[in-house]
Order: sequence, then C-alpha cells, then structure tokens
Amino acid sequence: MATFETATEIETMPLQWGSDAPRGGQAVFRRILKDGSKVPLFLGQTLVHSLRDLGYNHTTSAVCEHVDNAIQWGATDIRVYFHQTGKRGNYQIDTLIFDNGSGMSPHTLKVAMAFGGSMLYQNRRGIGRYGMGMKAAALSMSPVMETYSWQEPGAIYTMTLDVNAIGNDRSNLIELPDPQLIDELPSEISRILSTNMTFPKPEVQTLFARNSDQVVELLGKSGTIIYMPECDRLTYRKTQTLVEHATKEMARIYRRQLADGHVKLYVNNRRVEVVDPTYWIPSARHTSIEGLQETRSRLVNSWRIEVPTAENNTDIGIVTVRLYALPIEEWSQLPRKTLRNDLHVFDEYTVSFLRNDREVQAGTVHQLVGRRHSDHAWLRLQIDFSGELDEAFGVAVNKQGVRPKNYVLDLIEKTIHDDLATVRNHIKKFQSEQAAASVKHKVREGEQRANETDAIQGKPLPLPPAPETDEEK
Repeated sequence: MATFETATEIETMPLQWGSDAPRGGQAVFRRILKDGSKVPLFLGQTLVHSLRDLGYNHTTSAVCEHVDNAIQWGATDIRVYFHQTGKRGNYQIDTLIFDNGSGMSPHTLKVAMAFGGSMLYQNRRGIGRYGMGMKAAALSMSPVMETYSWQEPGAIYTMTLDVNAIGNDRSNLIELPDPQLIDELPSEISRILSTNMTFPKPEVQTLFARNSDQVVELLGKSGTIIYMPECDRLTYRKTQTLVEHATKEMARIYRRQLADGHVKLYVNNRRVEVVDPTYWIPSARHTSIEGLQETRSRLVNSWRIEVPTAENNTDIGIVTVRLYALPIEEWSQLPRKTLRNDLHVFDEYTVSFLRNDREVQAGTVHQLVGRRHSDHAWLRLQIDFSGELDEAFGVAVNKQGVRPKNYVLDLIEKTIHDDLATVRNHIKKFQSEQAAASVKHKVREGEQRANETDAIQGKPLPLPPAPETDEEK
C-alpha cells in the first residue's frame, strides 16, 4: 500500500473514481483538494448516488416506507400504483403512492425532502424515526422522486429530487430549492389516478376517480403523492408480479391497521384484505374460505415480559408474546390444495415480530422454536414490542427485519418453553396417530383387493403333471 509523507503529495494524488461517478462530485473533490476549501459533513453528489444502493430486500419493502409515512400522518385512504407502459421485453414502470393524510406545508415539505429531515426524529412511538426512509426508498427504485403535497384544495406544493442533477451540481454545498406552487397535478399523475391499470382485471379495480377532472375534486383538503417515474431498479420486471407480491406482503405487514377499518389500502386499485399468519383476527381473508368450519386458531397463552432496553440496563420495556395453536384436528382433514394455496398453513411465518403494531419480520427463529420441523406449520408466535426496545431487538433503519440480542431471546424462550413444548407434543401425537391410522387403512384396502380378486378368478390354475421318470421324481 502506497504511503504519502507530505501534504503536497496527498493533494496531488489523482482521483481514482469510476467512469459512472457523478461529474459534479469530481469537480468539488478536486477543488477541495487543490484549494483547501471548507469540506461539508456530507457531500451531496456522492451521498445521493450511494443511497440508491441502501439495500432494500425488495420493491415492496421500499414502497412500505411511504405507506408507513402515510399511516403516521393520519391517512385513511392509501393507494399504491405500478403503472406499466411499453411492449413486452421493454416495459416502463412508474410507481406512485397517494395518501389523504395531513399533507405538508411548504416549509415542512422542504425539511422532509432533506436527508435526516424528520418531524418525528427519534420519536419511538410511531413507525418512523430518522427522516431517511422516504428519500432512500424512492431513490432505490428510480433516479427521480417527485413529491406533491397540499393542505388546502387547489394549493399543491411540489419538489423534486433528481440523482443525475444533484450529481452534476458543482457547488460545495447543495441547497434545496423552495417548493413550487401549482394548482393542478401533472397529466401523467392524473391519468394514473383515473384509469385502470394493466393488472389486475378491470372488474376488480376500484378507481380513485373516473376522469382527470374528478381527480381534482377527490384530492380532498390534504394529502401527499410520491411519484417515481421510469423506475430502473425494481425487483420484478412485470407489473403483475410487483402487484401480487406487494399485495401479499402488505396484507400481512399492516394487518392491524387494516383490521380496525380506519385505513383502506389499495394496490393498483384493488383493495388489500387482511392476512393474519396467526389466524386470530376475525376479519382476516382466510375466514371467507368456502367449507371452512373452524376459522380461528386457539390462543394458548399470552405473556408480558419485562425486557431491558440494553443488556444489564435498568431501563425496561414490555414485550407481549402470544402463542397460538392452529386447529389441526379440523384443518388436517381439508384438501392439501386448501391448506397450501388458500390457508397458506405451510408458509414459513411461525414467528411474527410487530413493532408499534407494524410487522417488521415474519419467519422461523431457531432460538425460539428450534430447527425446522413439520409441527411448525401448526403453531404461531406473535411478539409485540415498542420502539423503546429497538436496540434490544436490533431493528434496522429501513425496518427490514430484526436481530434480537441473545439476552432478549433467552428471556422469551425461558418464559414460553413449557407451554410451547406442550403444544408441540400435542401436534406430534396427533400427527403420529394420523400416520398410524393411514397405514392401517392402506393394509385393510390391500387385503380387501386380494379377497375380491380371489372371488372373481375365472379359471383355476392347472396342477403340475405327476412325475413319471426317476429324474422328475
């Protein structure tokens, strides 16, 4: 590794940037190194480009950042759109999120568009904390983010973040411009809000408005629209797959907000129904499956566990853990297709973590339920915690999962151990009895077929001839 002994050598070292690096950023760097100019804490040209690679698990998790904001600010109607145009193999997809929440004043909008700009910074009672999600999520999908917000009809303020424009800016300090006032939405946005999407089928779509004129009337007294045109970084290339994945995930992530009826969420004009992996919410989608006699799981036990906010800390938070047993006796008689495709019993949602009523992870946690086993399909754990326990549960900035500390898992496992063992033993016993009955049934069927075959034998087999020669004898 080369070393430089003098300041002159350091200042004259060449920039070894990549060919696609922002040109404005290169100019700023060279000027700083040459002239010794003041260095800002954040270099906007490179920071914005870097945030495009923040690393969301999939497009849905990025879109959820905007849904989170909408719920945080009182929205009751939230609409997500994946608008597809172009021909097969060369589709262009624009993403749009509309909400009828409280909207933003011009000054608030300007702050919200800044990285780290948040009206709820470090407020752990809500869904967001840092003022990064809206921008980072949008730019992870598209190089352009357009924001429109209003707090009175006909007075819409708009601002745009453009990665390429910021990257070409040669200023040492990049300042956000003032929001622009417009009296109507751009035509491409009004068109999305008033036309059927390419997926799903038109008959299941509930349009926000019938035409562009009605869009203006229905925007309401306040709201916000986030628009990301020409998305170049989406998990899937087709609208259908994006819509299906977003609908499936959001139905589970926001099940509590949707179940109470105060929030309506649509993806491409189709309303999202509640999906509950614990099968406890009465309004969940599975309860409408035809022929389902038992629609609810059994709550085995519920615990309130005091958990330190950090290891060996005296400050504590409350974690609520609920253990559910699915109705294996009734559901095991259902067709395999119903269990797998309709009820989704075998999806790996054994343990669900909810932070402030919003799911942040669902899956299998070996430290709590052991290695993967067939009995996992018939039990569920739901773990609720508040934002004050974010460090203890290892919640990521973008709310894409948890990494609970060992002391947290140990406390939970110790508390639930006996009841969990009882449930698992019951499931295993029932499965063993079913397997034994199935084997016995198959043996009986085989014996019956053999007897039936003997009864209908048309002609008995001939006896071998009697031996005649000494060799045959």
